[in-house]
Amino acid sequence: MFESLSERLDSAFKQLKGEGRISEINVAATVKEIRRALVDADVNFKIAKDFTDRVKEKAQGEKVLTSISPAS
Repeated sequence: MFESLSERLDSAFKQLKGEGRISEINVAATVKEIRRALVDADVNFKIAKDFTDRVKEKAQGEKVLTSISPAS
């Protein structure tokens, strides 16, 4: 189960690596994939949603966006 979750999370983050600029749409798509992976791994939907909402909120901050490099 953990291996499958890890693979799905890696896949979700790889979507961001190829982007020249991380937009709100990129973050939303990635967060959606993370939430699906967590729910499929039997994490309670409310907990998965709360977690991904906090991640999305932090990822959309200007400091995060200006410090993220697509190559890292």
